[in-house]
Amino acid sequence: MDVTFDPLAGFAEIERLVSKIYFRFSHLFMHESSLRDFWWEMAVEEEQHGAILLACREMIRGYSDEKPDPSIGREKAEEFSKHLTGYLNKGTPTLGVEEAFRIALEIETSEIDAIYSKLLSLGGPKIATTMENLGVPASVQRQKLKAALQRFCKDPELLRAAQQL
Repeated sequence: MDVTFDPLAGFAEIERLVSKIYFRFSHLFMHESSLRDFWWEMAVEEEQHGAILLACREMIRGYSDEKPDPSIGREKAEEFSKHLTGYLNKGTPTLGVEEAFRIALEIETSEIDAIYSKLLSLGGPKIATTMENLGVPASVQRQKLKAALQRFCKDPELLRAAQQL
């Protein structure tokens, strides 16, 4: 593992990139308050995930016996970052509702949540539980996404994907 890479800080930044995408979606759908509010809440929850990772980092700063999973390295963070930044760089002025949900589904079914959980567990089960309780758990967030997909989308492919969440 790359000793100069801090996975907690690196993946906090990944969570912030996801929040930027969701904040952008919120602004795209300003004219429809329920969609705007849904995306705003999703963005805030992603911001919370980033803050929780940084808080966890501070709590375990002195732990010498905790080591991140070697699969959570700089390369994985850079891969996610590049992919997410690609969405931000595209611009989204004409993005439709279903395309926004398609992007969110891709993000929420990626490895990001699994890595988030692994990183929270670095301080042991008590710290992981405490940290997880500070924000909205990823599983709850996926259920909110599922409900919103079913409410706002008609595309059969998206609705099938929602059932998998």
